[in-house]
This record gives sequence, structure tokens and C-alpha cells, in this order.
Amino acid sequence: MFEYDDLVETFTELVRRASTQLPADVRAALQKGREREQEDSLALKALDTISENVTLAAENSAPICQDTGTPVVWISYPVGVSTRTLAKAFTVAVERATERKFLRPNAVDTLTGRNTGTGTGRGIPSLHFHEWDEQALEVRMILKGGGSENVGTQYKLPEPRLEAGRDLEGVRRVVLDAVVEAQGKGCAPGVLGICIGGDRVSGAERAKEQILRPLEDTNEIPELAELEERLLREGNE
Repeated sequence: MFEYDDLVETFTELVRRASTQLPADVRAALQKGREREQEDSLALKALDTISENVTLAAENSAPICQDTGTPVVWISYPVGVSTRTLAKAFTVAVERATERKFLRPNAVDTLTGRNTGTGTGRGIPSLHFHEWDEQALEVRMILKGGGSENVGTQYKLPEPRLEAGRDLEGVRRVVLDAVVEAQGKGCAPGVLGICIGGDRVSGAERAKEQILRPLEDTNEIPELAELEERLLREGNE
């Protein structure tokens, strides 16, 4: 159904685009942020520098950020397609993208500190597979850099320190606490990916998956849509 060599080249191009081109909704959000800033402010200068960097990266197929992170990938595939073949093809694609300088070689052995040099290693790329009824492949990916990864956190409710109970107000309190704790550590501006509930592993995975949502997306559950809007406003304050 899918030729292996075609898969490798298609996946390599996906990695190139993800590393060198900022999505339209993110560019629009940066422009909106710029329009709200005062002239000659440090924030305005920073946003102008980011904008120039984004343009140059796209024009030269160069990584937007020096930390090209860990490829986290969700692949939906038709019945009968081998996930082992897909995994092999994507791993080779990451190696090619690293060789072509679209990615930095970020894979480092945990014990020895030795870099593999290929951008791949045990658990890298991080692949998640979902079988569906469509006859096409859908591949979605984020490049999760170390800065954003290292400010991620989990809370359990109730949280006495924050007087946060097992309700949406408790969720609001721990999220804002996470924002305060992350200030100055991850690269700004930031996007919050939040999961409520689940076990520790699935919660972290679902939180990452939220980053795939368009920034202007509105939650279909009214209570969560209201919470998201409030968190955006208060987080920026």
C-alpha cells in the first residue's frame, strides 16, 4: 500500500517543515502579541527578533530554534499496515533530517552522556500509533525541546499548599502555579498543554497532544472553554 522509500522521504519532509516553518496560527498569535506591546519596549524588540528569525528559518530551511528537541509523533494508519515498518521509516527519516541539518543530534545516552550522532536512540523518536478505518496515513508531530519539557510538571489534587481542591478551581490554581514556576526557564512565549485526570503516563501524553490543537480552538465543553479563556488571561498577567 505504501512504498518504504516514499514513506522515508515523506517523513523527512515532514520533519523539515516542522523544524523550519512555524504554523500559521502561531505566527498570527505572535503578531497579535506584538500589536499589544508598547513601542520601544523590550518585549516588542524580542517579538521582532523572533519574527525575523522565523522568516529566515523558512527561507533557508534552517531550524527555527537551536534546540530541535525530541520528535513526538502520532501516526494514524489503515488496517493491515505494519507499525514496525512505519517506525523504521520514521526513524530513518529522523536520521536523514539530522544529517541534512534540519535537526540537531539531540539523542544522548542517559548513562554515558555519549551522543549517538544520528538524532535517534532508544525512545527517540517517540512514536504513538492508532489504527483507524481510513485508507490514508495521518502523521502529526511536535518537536519537544528540552526547555519546554523541563518546565512540564504534574500535580495531584487536593494540593494543600495551594488550597487547591478536586475541582476546576483547584485545576486553575495548580496551572497558574506551574506558570509562575516556569517563568524564565522555558523560552517565551509559551503554549500550555493541560490534561486533567488519567494516570501519570497517559496524563503527560495527553497534555503533549493538546499542543496539536490550533491556538484559536475552543473547547467543546463550556466549563472547560471558560477555564481555558481564564487561564490564558490570568497566565499572561
